[in-house]
Parts: sequence; structure tokens; C-alpha cells
Amino acid sequence: MANDTDADHEEAPADADSDADDDSAAVDDHPTDREREFAQMQRRLNEREMGLDQRSAELDRREEKIDAREEELDRRETELDEREYQLDEREAALDDRETDLDEREAELTEYDARLSERAAELDEHEETLNTYLSGQMADVEESVTETMHDALDRYEANRSTGQFGPTGTMLVGLAGVALVVAGIGFGALASAGTAPFSVGGTTANLVLAAVVGIVGLALNLGTVAGKI
Repeated sequence: MANDTDADHEEAPADADSDADDDSAAVDDHPTDREREFAQMQRRLNEREMGLDQRSAELDRREEKIDAREEELDRRETELDEREYQLDEREAALDDRETDLDEREAELTEYDARLSERAAELDEHEETLNTYLSGQMADVEESVTETMHDALDRYEANRSTGQFGPTGTMLVGLAGVALVVAGIGFGALASAGTAPFSVGGTTANLVLAAVVGIVGLALNLGTVAGKI
């Protein structure tokens, strides 16, 4: 009997401990207000952290876009600067060409004016020369005619007069006339710069023409005077 009583007393405290543990577990299953507050704060912090992470990721993407845009703008700016430099060089080259063309046009205008002036001078000189030659040819023709008549008259008057005889005298007179004509013609060609041959410069050619003309005139005068 005694043993049964002791067993009952031993089981009673054990049951009491079991009930206490059940009550503690029940209390643990229902958190306190402070724990709930901490849990809520933890959730808010977690949500805030997630929001900040999202915002950071969004800012990173935005920064990448801005960096890419900045690089694109820098590239375009470099291209525009290079293009502007090329256009400046092209404009400078065109300005230089335009200046050269203006100078060339001015030179050609001046050259054309000089050529026109020279052409006018040559026309005037040619007209003067033609007038002079016309007068000289008329004088030569008159002189030749007179010489021929005088030679014929003297030939008729005295057939033996003259060192070379009548025929020789006539030939000498004709040679003198030919020399006069040749001297005048060569002088005209020398003055115009179109002489068939030249003994030097224009002055030398004119001197030669004068000498030939003087020799021819001397022969004519000698024939007329009866010295030849």
C-alpha cells in the first residue's frame, strides 16, 4: 500500500511540470506586443532596403544611359569639330583660289588693254607707213619716169655719151631705180618686223635700207648728170 501511495505522489509533480510546460508553450505561441513591433519594424526595414536596392538599380540603369548618351554626344561633338575644321580649310582654300582668280583676271585685263593699245599703235604705224610708201612709190615712179626720159633724150642727143655707152647707161639707171625701190621696200619691211632677212637689229636693217636707197639714188643722179 505504501508503495502505491508513493507512486501516486511521484506522478503528481510530474503532471504538474507537464502542465507548466504546456502553459509556457502556449505563451510562446502568442508573441508579445514588443516582439510584434520588432517584427513589423524588421519588415519595414526589409521593405525599405528592397526599395533602396530597386532605386539603386534604377539609378545605375539611368547612369548607364546617361553615360552612353554623354559618350554619343562627345562623339558627335568630335565629329562636328572635325567637320567644322574641314569646312574652314575648304573655305580658306576657296578664298585663296578666288583671290588668285581675281589677280589673274586683273592681269589678263591689263594684258588685253596693252594688246589693244599695241594693236592701235600698229594700225596707226601701218597707216603711216602705207601713206609714206604710197608717197615714196609715187616719187620713185616719177623719178624713174624722169630718169628714163632724160636717159632717152641724152641717148638720142649723144649716142656715145657715158662711160658705159648708151645701153650701159640705161641699164645703170634702171639698176639705180631698182636699188632705190629695194631700199625703200626693205626699210618698210624692217620697220614692220617682217623683213625676209636681217643683218642685226631693226636699226641695222634700216641703215642697210638707207644705204641701198642712197646708192640707187646716186646711180640715178649720175646717169642723169651724164657721169656714168
